[in-house]
Amino acid sequence: MSRILRTFALAASAMAAFAVMASAAQAETGVLTAQQYPAIVTGPQIAGPTFDIGGAPLKTVTCASSLDTTLNGPTDPVTFVPNYAGCVSEPGAQPVTVTLNGCDYSVGVTRPGTTGWPLETGELTASIICPFGQQIEIHVYENGVKHGENISQCTYDIGPQGPVPAGVYHNRFAMPRDVELTVQAKFTARSTIGPEALCGGAPPNQHLPITLTGTYTLKGYQDFGGVEGGLIPLDVG
Repeated sequence: MSRILRTFALAASAMAAFAVMASAAQAETGVLTAQQYPAIVTGPQIAGPTFDIGGAPLKTVTCASSLDTTLNGPTDPVTFVPNYAGCVSEPGAQPVTVTLNGCDYSVGVTRPGTTGWPLETGELTASIICPFGQQIEIHVYENGVKHGENISQCTYDIGPQGPVPAGVYHNRFAMPRDVELTVQAKFTARSTIGPEALCGGAPPNQHLPITLTGTYTLKGYQDFGGVEGGLIPLDVG
């Protein structure tokens, strides 16, 4: 009997060790890679919501947005400079401005095929990185007149934080290859202007969830001193 118990114990230990090794393998990081360096990378968002503010969500903000960077070699995590224009909040088609104050997104990638997803697909993490004392500000205005007067109905501050789970990417066999990011990164914001019933954020700290969302297509370009050249292959490896 004791020999059988020892056999079971050894088998359990081996299974535990295998689970640890498998977990470590799944955590393997990847790198965003271009055919040549430096490379300009632009990632316009496909049409759809850019921010979901509050639960349910309370407000949905849609922008003409992109995530852009320059690669000087295989990189992970990648620091993307976000760009937002023409933002509108629903319900109500209210004008919105997104003030970045020098903040960027740091996006990490796993090696494709190592986290249970199919080949050419992997997971994302995201962080908000800002200069000292700065944060991203989202200002929602009641209408165009209030926008012109710079009088916010609701304001949300998103400080440095992360990394948080941020969705998945997929290496696409385009011509040339590119990378599609499907982003769902939930951060915490603070409602600083506006009533709770309208803007969300319960006292005393006014915290509420805010999700960076959307699908972004990353394409690589030759870099001629900051000027885009021809398209070049881009993928996560």
